[in-house]
Amino acid sequence: MERNVRITWQYKDNGTFALLWGDTAVLTGYAKAYHVDGRGIDTRTAVLKRQEMTHGERGQVLTFHAENGLCLTQRLSFSDDGTPMVSCALSAQDGQPVETNRLLPLIAEGLGDNAPRIWKSIWSKMLLVPYDNTMWLRYEAQPLRAGRKSYDMTVLFQEDSREGLLIGAADFSVWKNVIICSGTDAKSFWVQSGIADEGTHDSVPHGSLIGESVESARFYVLYGADYRRVLEDYGDLLAEEGGHLTWTEGVPFGFNSWAGLAFRLNEDNFRKTAQFVRGALRPEGYENQGLTYMNLDAGWSVIPEENLISLVRELHGSGQKAGIYDSPFAFFGKDEDIENEIPGAPGHRFSEILLRDFDGNPLARVDGAIPLDVTHPVWRQQMEWKLSRFVRWDFDYVKLDFMTHGGMEGCHYDRNIRTGRQAIETGYRLIAGYLSPERIGKPFFISLSIAPLFPCGFGHARRFSCDAFGTNEDVEYVLNAQTYAWWQSGRLYALNDPDHICLLKGVFTDRDSLEGEARARYTSAVIAGTVMMLSDDFERPEARSRAEKLATNREVNALAASRVSFCPVESAGASASAAFTAAVDGKQCLALFHWREGDETVQVECGHAGIRPGIRYKELWSGEQMQDEDGVLSWRAHGCDAVLLREL
Repeated sequence: MERNVRITWQYKDNGTFALLWGDTAVLTGYAKAYHVDGRGIDTRTAVLKRQEMTHGERGQVLTFHAENGLCLTQRLSFSDDGTPMVSCALSAQDGQPVETNRLLPLIAEGLGDNAPRIWKSIWSKMLLVPYDNTMWLRYEAQPLRAGRKSYDMTVLFQEDSREGLLIGAADFSVWKNVIICSGTDAKSFWVQSGIADEGTHDSVPHGSLIGESVESARFYVLYGADYRRVLEDYGDLLAEEGGHLTWTEGVPFGFNSWAGLAFRLNEDNFRKTAQFVRGALRPEGYENQGLTYMNLDAGWSVIPEENLISLVRELHGSGQKAGIYDSPFAFFGKDEDIENEIPGAPGHRFSEILLRDFDGNPLARVDGAIPLDVTHPVWRQQMEWKLSRFVRWDFDYVKLDFMTHGGMEGCHYDRNIRTGRQAIETGYRLIAGYLSPERIGKPFFISLSIAPLFPCGFGHARRFSCDAFGTNEDVEYVLNAQTYAWWQSGRLYALNDPDHICLLKGVFTDRDSLEGEARARYTSAVIAGTVMMLSDDFERPEARSRAEKLATNREVNALAASRVSFCPVESAGASASAAFTAAVDGKQCLALFHWREGDETVQVECGHAGIRPGIRYKELWSGEQMQDEDGVLSWRAHGCDAVLLREL
């Protein structure tokens, strides 16, 4: 963010305000709120009763009264480092409690001749951030259109100049937040606390809050010449607010069983896979700090407890770490299994802990599973039983899947928990606390999968896409997440997780991948800043030889181990950038991708990519040297493939 510019909130007489970035009004806006009884208040029609100046008269607290008895307090403030923030609170003029599930501290638009071009151009793009990553949701950068939604944050930007304006929530413990492209004005955003819809997979309205005063989330507003830096600034602010779980043990390299084995997983094929990883791959460079992780995914329950303990002991004795899997917030059993006894909670049945609507009906299945009520003491009992086994069995890593289910709106057992966000944080805190190094005496890696982007302080890694395997379309899908979520690594989470790396054939794909596809898929993981988990059926000789060829390049693996997430050169609508850059150990690096069939030349203009012309690069896969010509770097791709360049 440009700190040398004076930033000021300026109130106007008609219930609106402006945010001035120097002499530029980056936005104008007003606020609204709605009581659950149907009453509403709008600062444009309410009466301003009190105005207090704050932050050296750059910030303000405005109190409005409506004829219906509601009161709306609007806070136009700054964070400790001077970043503008906006929030609001609903109350009643007579001091009685109010109840609401929808607060809009900002309805933003551009105004005037000196408004940024992003408010004027029909080519401006709005980044649509999905609430989570289930069912192959993806990021999209799209022109403004009525009703388009971005969950918790968005950035409005120009693709050519990269000028960008970001509005993003600072709080995630109470409200699900959304930024909605207005249906009443061509260039207007509704910034709202309180959303429960198909995008959040909810079938019940967002829970309401009751109190003498009910506060919205706070929202940051950031503006800058390059939307990519603005996104990184936002991530830095969130890291300072709450911080992610720290991880000092290095990027995990290893194997995850899902894509390669799925429900064919058993003790024998897993043990043989571990032997292959440590015997053939680790000595040739597929490792980090001398370690590899061997992770059991869904289906591990076919292995008896005493055999699991023996298997973990064997892995540890061979210099490997052990990982396991759970879906703590979701019930995948059949309807007839609902009355089965809960393992770890004798005398209790699953029907007790299903999350229900306010008529007492279990919530509808989402992605095949019924949400569990994470506020129920029996859920807590069985969760502590699960986690205590993982600790007792001496595992080092857990993949927690289908985490979105913990944040569903519903009628929770604990009536003090009134929203899905309050519920999921309750579940997250139990898990993170139970697996903390302070409690168990060693580092324990928590990887979240099919999880909401926010709240973000409860996992070391979050998978930033849904399941990805090894074909060209998987490459493009993972790179879509890299294009719009690269900035989350090291800020919201210690590491981004680009999912397991399938180099030959996943159980759920209908063909073997080509070598170029496999190279591109591996490279997409390397640049993610990152978790490196192979997943193939290594009983196939072709899978072993593919891994031996592509997973043992020491120079490539060193880039992955650096934890550096590569930044996209371009936005790409609903697809992905073909070029990503980073500086690693003072050396300029560049990754280029091609995922279409046929031959095509991929070009990068050095100036636009922010890299110096005239640099000589080593292409790490082939060992060949490359250099730009007249400031343009070109690569001739033959089908799906990738090149990974490092400055010589």
